[in-house]
Amino acid sequence: MELKNPTLMSKSLALFDFDGTITSKDTFLYFIKYTHPIIQIIGKGLLVSPYLTAFLLGIMSNETAKTKLFGAFYKGISTLQFDEWGKGFLSHINSFVKPKALERIKWHKENGHQVIVISAGFDLILKHWCQQENIELISTRLEVENGKITGRLMSPNCYGIEKVNRLRDYLDLSDFTDIYAYGDSSGDSEMMKISTFPQHEKRIFS
Repeated sequence: MELKNPTLMSKSLALFDFDGTITSKDTFLYFIKYTHPIIQIIGKGLLVSPYLTAFLLGIMSNETAKTKLFGAFYKGISTLQFDEWGKGFLSHINSFVKPKALERIKWHKENGHQVIVISAGFDLILKHWCQQENIELISTRLEVENGKITGRLMSPNCYGIEKVNRLRDYLDLSDFTDIYAYGDSSGDSEMMKISTFPQHEKRIFS
């Protein structure tokens, strides 16, 4: 889900990766822990372990392994249940948001900059935090059919060059004179390349 407020358009744009940049922990792994008891995590984890191993060995893509992991835990779950989990999980996200990252987001907003979280995280999980902070979201979109999570992705994993592709589909970068980008991993490198002020999380938020 992409959250957009056209009244916030400005000449400066601030792009924030989420996991590892705004937060100190991996949101999805903690979401699994929040929604499932440990015995289910172990059981389902064993089922997807061959896919995770294949990913670690470089013979399966990040997107495929991620989809297999997500589907094992959430395929067939109603969107109402998933949304309730998402709302309840918000307090957990707030507990591991980095204070300095929040301060920088506030600074951009106070200066009239358009702020977008652009993340490989899942839209139906991250949307609640972005709504709370009144900022926009571009992320990996989950497929829903007949009110249930299918376990598949509705868009490519929002990682690497896909972050730039999604961003270009979302707005015209030529509208902005300054583009700030904040990230912490190689998955943010393409986003950094299109910015005028690339910022690595470890240098400013630690």
